[in-house]
Amino acid sequence: MPLVAVLFFIAMVSLAAAMHVPAQEAQMVKAVANVGATSALAYRESVINYLNSNPGFSGTVPDSALTFLWGHVRDTRWTNVVSGGALYVYESSPSNTPGLLDEIYGKTMASYMVGRNAAGFLVSAKGFGTGVVVPAGVPNGAILIVGK
Repeated sequence: MPLVAVLFFIAMVSLAAAMHVPAQEAQMVKAVANVGATSALAYRESVINYLNSNPGFSGTVPDSALTFLWGHVRDTRWTNVVSGGALYVYESSPSNTPGLLDEIYGKTMASYMVGRNAAGFLVSAKGFGTGVVVPAGVPNGAILIVGK
C-alpha cells in the first residue's frame, strides 16, 4: 500500500509539472518579446529626439549622437536610417524573436507602419502590403518601424 501512495504522489507531481511548465515558458517568451519591443521603442525615441534637434539630417544617426532615455540599456540589434525625410528603425539582422513584432505592434497602438521588410516593401504586422518602399540597407525579413 505505501508503494501505491508513493506512485500516486509521483504521478500528481508529474501532472502538476506538465501543466505548469508550458505556462511558465509562454510567460517567458512574452516577457522576452516585451523587453525587445520596449528596447526598440526607447531606441526609436532617442533617434526622434535627435532628429527634432537636427531636422535636415539624412543617413544613419550614430549612437554617439544619441541621448538615451534614463535606464535604457542599448540593444545593438536595432539601428536606423533617415531616407527621403522618413525615419526607419529596424533590426540589423532578422532575429525571429517569437512575439516581438506583435508586441511592437501593440505598443504602437496597432500602427500599420510597423511590420517587416518583404523584398523592399513594408508589410504590416497583420500581413497587409503598405506600398511603403524600404531603403536598400534594411535586411529582408527584418522588423521595421517607419516614421516618427
